[in-house]
Amino acid sequence: MSNYGRNFEFRTPPQSSQRSGRYFLDAGTSTIPIGAPVVSTADGTVNELGLHPVTLATSAQARPLPGEGGVAVYEYGPAAFADNDPFLTTYSDKDVVPALAALQVVSGPDVKIVLRNTDDETFLNTREYTGRTMVAGSPATVTVDVGEYLTPSTGNDTAGYWEVTATASEAWLVVTKVDMDRGEFECRLAF
Repeated sequence: MSNYGRNFEFRTPPQSSQRSGRYFLDAGTSTIPIGAPVVSTADGTVNELGLHPVTLATSAQARPLPGEGGVAVYEYGPAAFADNDPFLTTYSDKDVVPALAALQVVSGPDVKIVLRNTDDETFLNTREYTGRTMVAGSPATVTVDVGEYLTPSTGNDTAGYWEVTATASEAWLVVTKVDMDRGEFECRLAF
C-alpha cells in the first residue's frame, strides 16, 4: 500500500497503462509535491537510465498530449524510512517527489484524484506540519464549484499548484466534488 501524504490521494486509481514510469524530476527542480502537474521537457534528452526529464507546470496551459505530461506520483520503496526517526516520521510525511527521482506521470480520463489544501498545524505540541495549498486560494477564498476546470497554477505551497480556468482546452482536471470543510477537491483527469 502506498500513501501520498496529506495533500493527494486517488479515488479511482489509474490502470498500469495510465501510469507512465519513464520519467525523472529534472535537475533544475528541487522537489515537488505528489499530485502536482508536470510536463516533459520534450527535448529528446534522457538520463543514464533512459528516463525523460519532467518539470513542474507553473502556469495555465493547454492540457498535454499523451506522454507529455500529467500528475506527478512518487511511491516510496521498502527503505522509505531509512535515516528517519520512526517515532517522528510517518507515511503521511512522505509527500514530495525528491530531486532527480524517477517518478510516474499519471494521465487518463478514468482516473479520479483528491487534492487537499492544508493549514500549518502543531500536533500534540511536538510536531510542526507546514500547510500546503494545492488548489489556489485559502479556505475562505477558494471559489471552486463542481464542473469547473483546473489547470496548472503558480506552482508553490502558498499560491497553489492548480487553479480554476474557464478555458476548456486548458482543462487538466474536471472538479467532481468539493468539500470546503475538509479543504478537498475531487477531480477527474481530463486527458
